[in-house]
Amino acid sequence: MSENTIFLGETPEHAPVFWAPKREKNPHFMVLGTSGSGKTETLKILIHEFSRQDIPTLIIDFHDDFTDLAENTLDFTNTTINPLDYGHGETPEMVMYKVTNVLGKIFSLGIQQQGVLQDAIEQSYKDKDIDMKSQVPPKDIPTFDDIKEHLEQMIDIYKDEHRGTQTIETLMVRLRPLFDTGFFSKKQSVPFQSIFDETTVLNLKGLPTDEVKFSVAEFFLSKLKYELYARGKTDKLRLFCIVDEAHRLVDDRSPLNELMRESRKYGTGVILASQRPGDFSETVLANVGGIVCFQCRLDKDARFVAKQINIPFEKIIDLNEIGTAYVNLSSTSATKLVKIRPLWKRSTLEKKRKKTKAKNEHSVPRENVQSKSAVLRVTKPEVQEDDTKDDESEVEEELRFEDHHVLPSVFLPIERGAARFFTVRNTILFAVMFGLSLVFAGLYTLVWFAAFLVYLGWYGKLKKKIK
Repeated sequence: MSENTIFLGETPEHAPVFWAPKREKNPHFMVLGTSGSGKTETLKILIHEFSRQDIPTLIIDFHDDFTDLAENTLDFTNTTINPLDYGHGETPEMVMYKVTNVLGKIFSLGIQQQGVLQDAIEQSYKDKDIDMKSQVPPKDIPTFDDIKEHLEQMIDIYKDEHRGTQTIETLMVRLRPLFDTGFFSKKQSVPFQSIFDETTVLNLKGLPTDEVKFSVAEFFLSKLKYELYARGKTDKLRLFCIVDEAHRLVDDRSPLNELMRESRKYGTGVILASQRPGDFSETVLANVGGIVCFQCRLDKDARFVAKQINIPFEKIIDLNEIGTAYVNLSSTSATKLVKIRPLWKRSTLEKKRKKTKAKNEHSVPRENVQSKSAVLRVTKPEVQEDDTKDDESEVEEELRFEDHHVLPSVFLPIERGAARFFTVRNTILFAVMFGLSLVFAGLYTLVWFAAFLVYLGWYGKLKKKIK
C-alpha cells in the first residue's frame, strides 16, 4: 500500500530525501522562508505531487499565486459562506462567540464593541425564531445584513434615549468593509463537495482589505472543520489544506489551530507557509510532522526556527542559494540541507511513468492464454506492490542519470531523450571540436567537426537500438 511518498530533493551528497506524511507523527507540514527563496515553488511542487497521487488540495491563496494549478477556483463572485450558519455539533450560541472572537481579533475590537456585536448577532437569530441552544438546522439563517440592520437600529434607539452611540458607531466603521462588500449575505453557498474532488484555490486577492481577506479565510476554515466532522473519521488521506500567510491566522483560538489539532483523525493534513515564522508559537512548530526552511533574513525568525530544527541560526540567515532549504522530519533525527527538485524537472519523471504505464497496459495478453507460465505473466502485473518503493527507485534512477549527463543542467528545456549520448566525455569532445573550428576555420577542421556531429547522431541511434 502506498504511503503517499513525495520526493523533495537531494542532499549535497546526492542522497534523495522523501516526505511520507503517514510515516511522520502527523501529516502537517511547514514551508518557511523569505520572499523569493523558493517557498512558493515548493508549495506548487507539493500540489503537483498530491494531484499525481489523486489527493485533492485546498489552497488559501492571498496573492493569486496558485490559480494556474487549480481545477476549481473560488473567487466568491457569486458564491459565499455564511458565518452564522451552524453545522454538525454546533449551536447558534457557539457560533455567536466564534464570530465575535474572529472579528474581534482581526478588526481589533474592544470588549464593549464585542459585547454590542454579540447582542446584534443574538437578536438576528431570535428574529428568525431560532433558539440559541438549538442544534436543529433551521430553514432560514440570518446573514451579516441582519447584523448590520440591528446595529443601525441600536444607534437610533440609543439616540432617542439620549445614550452614547460612540461604541456602536465605531464598531460600524470598523466592520464597514465586511458590510459593504455584501460577501457574507449572498444566498448561494460554496459547494464543499467539490473541494474533496479536485484541486481548489480560494482566491482572496480581489477582496478589498486584508481584514476582509483574513475574515473570509478564518470562517472558511471553520466551515471546513465541521465539514470534516460530518464526513467522519478515516485513516486515508482525503485532503491537504495549504495556507499561505499562515502566521496571520494561527493562534490558540483560531479555526486553523483547531483544524490542526483535529484534522488528522479525519484524513486531512495542513501545510502552513509563512515569511514570518517568528510569529508562530513554539507549540505550532513542535506539532508539525515536517519543516522545510529556506533563508530567513530576520534574526528573530532565524533564531526561532533554528531552535526547533537544532542547527545554528547563522546557517539559516546565510542560506543564499534559491531552492535550497534545511529539511527536518519527525521520522528522522537529523536536519538535512536539501536542494529541492524544481517543478520543471519533475515533468521528465512524470512522462517516464506515463510511458511505462502505457507500455505495460499494451503488453499484457488478453486472449489465447494456454500455458501456465502465460497465465502467470498475465496475472503478475495485477499484484499490488509498494508504490512508495517504486517511486523511490524511479527517483534514484533519475538522479543517477543526472549525475552522468551534464546537458540537462546546462540547457534546461532539452528533453531527456535528446541528451542520452551527451555524456561528460562526449560533451567535452564536442566543446573541443567546436572551439577548434572557430580558431582554425579551415576546411580540414570543419570537415572533422561535421564528421563528429554525424558520429553523435549515429551513436545515439545505436544506443537506442541496443537499449
